Amino acid sequence: MNIRRSRFPITLSLFAVTLGVALALAATIISYTHYSNRAAALTAGRELMERSAEVIRLQTASLIAPINSIADYSGDWLDVDAVPKASGHPARKRMISFVSVMPQIANIYIGYQDGSSYLIGAARTRSKEDLEALEAPEGTFLLEQIILRGGRDRPIRYDRFLDENGDTLATTSTYEIDYDPRERPWFKAASEVNHVTRTDVYLFAGTGKPGLTVSKRYAKGVVGVDLTLDDLDLFLNSEPQAKEGVLTIISQDGLLLANSSENENVDRSEWRAAIEALQKQVLSPDQDTVDTIDVNGQMWITHLSKIELGANKLENLAIALPLSAVVGELTRASQRTIAVSVLIALCSIPLIWLVSRSLSRPLQVLADGTRRIREFDLEKPFPHESVVDEIYKLEGALDQMRTSLQTFGRYVPKALVRRMIERREVPEPGGDKRDITVLFMDLENFTAMSSHLEPEEVMRRMSRYFEIVTQTLLDHDATIDKYIGDAVMAFWNAPNQVEDHAAKACEAALAVIAASKAETDSWNTGDIPPVRTRIGLHCGDAIVGNVGSSDRLNYTALGDTVNLASRLEGANRELKTSILVSEDLARRVEGRFSVRSVGDTDVKGYAAPVKVFELVAGE
Repeated sequence: MNIRRSRFPITLSLFAVTLGVALALAATIISYTHYSNRAAALTAGRELMERSAEVIRLQTASLIAPINSIADYSGDWLDVDAVPKASGHPARKRMISFVSVMPQIANIYIGYQDGSSYLIGAARTRSKEDLEALEAPEGTFLLEQIILRGGRDRPIRYDRFLDENGDTLATTSTYEIDYDPRERPWFKAASEVNHVTRTDVYLFAGTGKPGLTVSKRYAKGVVGVDLTLDDLDLFLNSEPQAKEGVLTIISQDGLLLANSSENENVDRSEWRAAIEALQKQVLSPDQDTVDTIDVNGQMWITHLSKIELGANKLENLAIALPLSAVVGELTRASQRTIAVSVLIALCSIPLIWLVSRSLSRPLQVLADGTRRIREFDLEKPFPHESVVDEIYKLEGALDQMRTSLQTFGRYVPKALVRRMIERREVPEPGGDKRDITVLFMDLENFTAMSSHLEPEEVMRRMSRYFEIVTQTLLDHDATIDKYIGDAVMAFWNAPNQVEDHAAKACEAALAVIAASKAETDSWNTGDIPPVRTRIGLHCGDAIVGNVGSSDRLNYTALGDTVNLASRLEGANRELKTSILVSEDLARRVEGRFSVRSVGDTDVKGYAAPVKVFELVAGE
């Protein structure tokens, strides 16, 4: 043992040295790869940023193009010149379909030269407070707003709330109107030109949120289509680059129109510093398309390009990503190189790895098996798989020990054996005083039945009977002491404590009668006398422990408590009962079980009559 202890740290030390050499080799390879690929990483980053910007520009075009087309061809609508009425507008279905199908559209509306207007807007762009102020009912998906001026003395506004199918949920009206389309930026901008135009950022009248409007003039008014900056933010957030860095749309004068939101992968201070750096780059006269910036000591790579944002107006699309995120594939390649290098180092000691693996796995199985033996879980056998002769023999020896204990457990209470193993107790004669409940059980007319049958048939019947009785008692936490012919002795609260053991014993007795009745009734045929189960129960103090010699012991209970339980079992014959319990036990379970007094009974060995009660199944 001492020799092994002295060699064990040496083995670990050699393994550590070998591992250190392998890691040093891997570190050398990684360092070489890192420095040789640094320039290639920057080149790859530039190309990747170019491709990313091109993809975003195309996606933005697909977002904005429908809005441009709606405004551009609105003058060709057959019903665009129609004046709205309180009931709606002929273009109603068309406008609803635009807003429903294209989530980038916040509102679409027609403003007239006389100050009237007709609007279909998405309820999602309105805050909860705004909808409540408008008295919008639950389930509102679209808002239809009609303002009628014309030759009226007092203009009137109708707010109609629609569900997702365009059906009306509710309608309100008011004469208090402070909105005039002719005064809005989109109306004024379109009135000055004959083509599609787009406003700068302004606050929408309905929501107070910033946004852009693409509009076009026609004979009697202007058609406008709204795009909120919130929707642009959502669009940028949906791009993969937003998960690692910052995406922004910046106007020509450096105004931040939209940006991806902060994310968990980017520190808050870095996120803000990156946006400020991008705004400065936009305003720089000698700006480069691709550049690098320092963000809190970390290198980021940026890309600036023009992007069309409605009505052919160009803004700046700016992307900023940490260099590590841009060249992530190269980083992963470096990680793979580390893994390969470590593998190469480990391959220099394959024999040690194979031997340790062949030893550790079966030893772990053996350790798990010995733990199960310690817990007296003896059902699962030990595998015989190891190619090492010593371990193979140990597996066989432990499996033989498991089988022996399993056999031993059939002759003594398993709870007792489990406790002895757990506590490492050596069984010795002697016992302790314990409060227990004792059960005696017998078969009435068993002797008469046996005289009519062959011994083999008697054994078969009793095996089935004891299987039913034993399992029922074990299910109710009983310790089975012994089998005496057709009789069984069992008790509760030893060796393990059983809470409310008197009630447990009553439950077990009733369960035994119910479970064994079908079996014993099947024997009552022909000339064979009827057989039935009789049980006696008593609780009190008894001496529980090992009785016998130093060579052979029996774990049992002794004392007056045991004697009275045995006598009560026999009294069932005279009283024509099935379960008799003592007065002490009846008092403990009073109110919880059906107990009927059968009076005082003379019991052998007792000078005075004993009060006896019958335990019967409840209604």
